[in-house]
Amino acid sequence: MKTISLHLEASSWDITLDDLGNIKTTQNPYAVAQDVACACSTFLGEAWYDTTLGIPYFERILGHWPGTQLITSKLQSEALKLSYVQSASGTVVIGRSSRLASGVLTITDTNGVSSTVNL
Repeated sequence: MKTISLHLEASSWDITLDDLGNIKTTQNPYAVAQDVACACSTFLGEAWYDTTLGIPYFERILGHWPGTQLITSKLQSEALKLSYVQSASGTVVIGRSSRLASGVLTITDTNGVSSTVNL
């Protein structure tokens, strides 16, 4: 399956123009990884037309001590909601003193191409 998405600039996460002045697009595997990153950044209820999409950051994660298993499973399930993602596995690490969470999500699209998304 060929996936095309708007190219988001890594530094600003905003759309940009190509050399001809058109809105820049991107294809597999970058488009799939970018779409997964966007899906995992969406708060539950934030998408107006489908309020079931998103991670329950306010309800279950922010201000709580959710554990890495909950965060990892929510990120994986959100990635798998995309029809062109075949599998997703992740690792999340939370620093107790810094209270910062970081991790990596490894995804495989329906073409069998693997990509990693830093969280």
